[in-house]
Amino acid sequence: MDDITRDPRGEPAIARLGYSSYRLARAFTRFTENVALAEGITLSQFVVIQVLGEGLPLSNASLARRTFVSAQAAHTVSNELIEQGLVMRGDHPHNRRIRLVQLTEEGWAALERCTAALRAHEDHLIEAMGGKPDGTLRDILQGAAEVLAGGYFDDDEAEAEAISRRTSSVRPRHIPSRLAAARLRSAGREDDRKTH
Repeated sequence: MDDITRDPRGEPAIARLGYSSYRLARAFTRFTENVALAEGITLSQFVVIQVLGEGLPLSNASLARRTFVSAQAAHTVSNELIEQGLVMRGDHPHNRRIRLVQLTEEGWAALERCTAALRAHEDHLIEAMGGKPDGTLRDILQGAAEVLAGGYFDDDEAEAEAISRRTSSVRPRHIPSRLAAARLRSAGREDDRKTH
């Protein structure tokens, strides 16, 4: 590796606002996904629950627009949440052709638990950055991405610990690192030995 030289035209990716914002978004997405999976719901399902958590019943078309997916995808996720008892469909007060989706009491409880974990994570971020951040937007985003380890890049311990709390068997969008996956397999074998 010592004979590899850097092209003098190169500049660090973290110097670009877009890269830092992507890295921060990835960190938040991974944390949110793990919080949701610990409740037995997927990230897509949690996004729907968050939007419905505004308290306003929505049509499938409105839900699709608000969650940035197709109407078919919103319908599929809504059906999954209905099966889990987290949302329900009801009638529109003025249009009999439109069905509205809203949270059930179980949905409100799941949202509350997830939101508490997310608020604690956001508070940790702000505290770790020294309170209300100063500086340019790029500096703030980069600092936040560093605090959150960019979605636990290179932090196999944090990744394995987060994965171990999941109660959903749905495979997440990212693939665990080899070390995190090995630790999870080892923990699974240890659990099997304890139960036998």
